[in-house]
Amino acid sequence: MRGSALITALVLACAAPASAQTDDTVRLVVKFMKADGAAPGSVGQDRVRFDPASCPACSLDTTPGFAADNSRETIVALNVPRLRQLELGFTGTTRRVIVETGDLAFRIEGGHLIVPIPPLDRDAITAGEYAMHIVEPGMVLRFEHADPARRAGAYATGRFPTVERQAASNLEFAQREVIRRLGLGERVARERLGTIEVMGFDTNYPHGHTDAPPHIHMHLRWPRNAGTQIGHYYIGADGLLVRNVVGVKGLGAPERVFARGETFTTIGPDERGVYAHTITPEGWLALGTAGEPSCIIRPIGEGFQSGARILCPGQADIDVRVTDDLTEATVSVQIGRVTERFRYDRDTGALTSPSNVPPSPPSVYIDTR
Repeated sequence: MRGSALITALVLACAAPASAQTDDTVRLVVKFMKADGAAPGSVGQDRVRFDPASCPACSLDTTPGFAADNSRETIVALNVPRLRQLELGFTGTTRRVIVETGDLAFRIEGGHLIVPIPPLDRDAITAGEYAMHIVEPGMVLRFEHADPARRAGAYATGRFPTVERQAASNLEFAQREVIRRLGLGERVARERLGTIEVMGFDTNYPHGHTDAPPHIHMHLRWPRNAGTQIGHYYIGADGLLVRNVVGVKGLGAPERVFARGETFTTIGPDERGVYAHTITPEGWLALGTAGEPSCIIRPIGEGFQSGARILCPGQADIDVRVTDDLTEATVSVQIGRVTERFRYDRDTGALTSPSNVPPSPPSVYIDTR
């Protein structure tokens, strides 16, 4: 769907009133971290449980994927009254309580964990995610850590997708490098087209996000999101790309499938093409500014789990290799002769390395043009 028909549909979708809530509750997901060094077989041990007597107006949310229990953590999903200051009681032990991306203070009282909850005006469900975010001009890279101890959903049993996850890691950072080389992030920021989002796939089924089969993304999130075209570049067990399945947010447009050799062009809210992806006949990836020659991202070895080599017209080739050390909670990215190291929170997966430069002294001139 493109051109004026797409824009018209977008306007109608954005003008429609939001649907009314059926009741005055919101969904709350709370993560309780188990003791350090919990044994792999400790599922069910030290499990935290909600005490309904602490909040008669609250109830457990049994929607699949929102609650979890593994050797690392217990995740409790609740329906709680909207915009109410609450103190919820739980049984069990924990060393840390997390809601969304932050910690909540707790206390022990009468043998219970008491967790004060601030008034919530909307669902707070992302505590179960295990990923970090790298933010750059016009772009965010969401890097998912594949922890076998947290495996769930489609990845709960059977062969763990180690090859596919490693391929996705290399492809995510290879796309980031191409975005930089082509200036795509700066362009979408300058022209206010939205934000480029580079993502892989979760293996822990957070808030019911199936995220299977294994895949990567690079989509342009439009302002207000409706109209965003989301491609799913599926990865085979050999570490090569298979096909691209594209859906459009909020407009009711049917999915489209792009096979190897077929080009998908992402358009902006101004109706112009921004960038184009093609899965090559070999299962590699071509990525370029719409209407211009593409960079080729090819595997270093047989599949992308071996690393990614970037070949852009008029520029030197460069290799990308990514390693995620779950024990050290460090992602190492080798890009040519440069090694980047991103450290993250072992409990949440969130980035802990510094991401902002401290301000310059007041006497220093800063060009804000």
